[in-house]
Amino acid sequence: MVGSCCPIFFYWNFSAFYLYSPYPSFLAVPLAYVPCYNAYMNMIEKILIKYAPPILLIGLGGWFGVWAFGAGYSAMAIAAAALSTGLFGLCIARFFPALHTGLTGEEALLPDPGIRASRFDRRHPWAVIALRVILLHIILYAAAYSFDLAKNGYSGGMLDTMARLWNRTDAPHYQGIAQNWYVTEGDPRLHIVFFPLYPLLTKLFNFAVGNYFASAMVISNLCAIGAGIMAYELAALDMERKDALFASTLLSVFPGSFFLAAPMTESLFLLLSLSCLFCARKKKYLLSGGFGALAAFTRSVGLLLIAPIFIEALTDHVRNKPLSSRAIASRLGGTAMIALGTAGYLLINHLVTGSAFTFLKYQSEHWSQQLGPFFGTAAYQTDLLLKNIITGDAKMAYGLFLPNLLCAFGFLGLLIPSMKKLRPAYSGYALVYFAVTIGCTWLLSGPRYLAVCFPLAFGIAELTKGKKFLRAAALLLLAASMLIYLWMFISGYPIY
Repeated sequence: MVGSCCPIFFYWNFSAFYLYSPYPSFLAVPLAYVPCYNAYMNMIEKILIKYAPPILLIGLGGWFGVWAFGAGYSAMAIAAAALSTGLFGLCIARFFPALHTGLTGEEALLPDPGIRASRFDRRHPWAVIALRVILLHIILYAAAYSFDLAKNGYSGGMLDTMARLWNRTDAPHYQGIAQNWYVTEGDPRLHIVFFPLYPLLTKLFNFAVGNYFASAMVISNLCAIGAGIMAYELAALDMERKDALFASTLLSVFPGSFFLAAPMTESLFLLLSLSCLFCARKKKYLLSGGFGALAAFTRSVGLLLIAPIFIEALTDHVRNKPLSSRAIASRLGGTAMIALGTAGYLLINHLVTGSAFTFLKYQSEHWSQQLGPFFGTAAYQTDLLLKNIITGDAKMAYGLFLPNLLCAFGFLGLLIPSMKKLRPAYSGYALVYFAVTIGCTWLLSGPRYLAVCFPLAFGIAELTKGKKFLRAAALLLLAASMLIYLWMFISGYPIY
């Protein structure tokens, strides 16, 4: 940590703070007597505890007030927006004290499981996780086939039926990019809105597999296994191993988690975002930035990984001994590297269409998609839910708008008590991820988006620690919700 008064460094030496300087050793004095350090820490405490929460909460309230004044929604829709704003505000109010504690506190030490246990745990959970993911995906594929068979009767072999059932929504677009790259004519020109890493991997795997759909399915399943393992490893840095295993399992059973088994980007993005955080926790920031850049080359929200990596780097900087210029550069460089993924995508836009922001134009013109206030989403989704219930359009009401609302409010409701149990980097990421993904002006895929926001699974694992019945009930409820949502997906409900 660099002082503001002179070229000095600070580090924690277990029992006392000391001031270290490049000058002779007789100038080293206990840090408690260094005014500039005390002023520095007081400034951090005032910003995080005294100033930031009320400023942000007042800003959030003012933003909502201005929006509500000009909004033309029903009273129930405005109430839904107010509830969303209030829940998000509670998350903010709990985040900053937790961030302050995270910056100034000490790392919690987990019990040492011993050498033999450690060796066993490093092999066994990986196999267990992989088998669980494979078994779950087989169950999902069989369930989807059974749902279709019950509705439509026999319509071909299982492999042909799988392609028909799972190769829908955005999946054909990714395979079209894999086959033809981005084009500038016809409807496929709109595919520039989809990010390129998943299609590139599909193209690569197709050389060995010989079928684009099968290649995409292989990628998704392999990445889902990797994401389960990486979720376990990341959670195990802060939890007992059985709790980490539970957190990893949760990521596979959220309502929208069946998309991890689909030929779409969710499993790849989840694997890369978890790898990004894991490397940051291991203080390998350049490698973390590399995974973050790949995540940002997979989905637009990958850029949001800058927030948790910056918080981790800041925590590491404040808590630990003096950092060399090289160490500071690696932390800043790793954080900044994440933006390279987005920059690469913008470059492709420019090379293909002549403008780096063509995708924004297409999203707005053809999907009515822009970034808006997350509470505005709660309002228009509520109004559309009520409208479709009244008009009798059950598929739109219960397949699109109700799941979006339930998942959004459920996410915030669970995040509030999790704030003080999660690492600040994770809870901060959850906040910005929610605000951006749910803030779409035409939200179609809320459960799918939120299924890959891993801090929620970690939070549930912490909240249910030591409560076996509650954990079993949570798994049963989530798994049932996922199967119902899968049935809707197979039955033709507007689930994207």
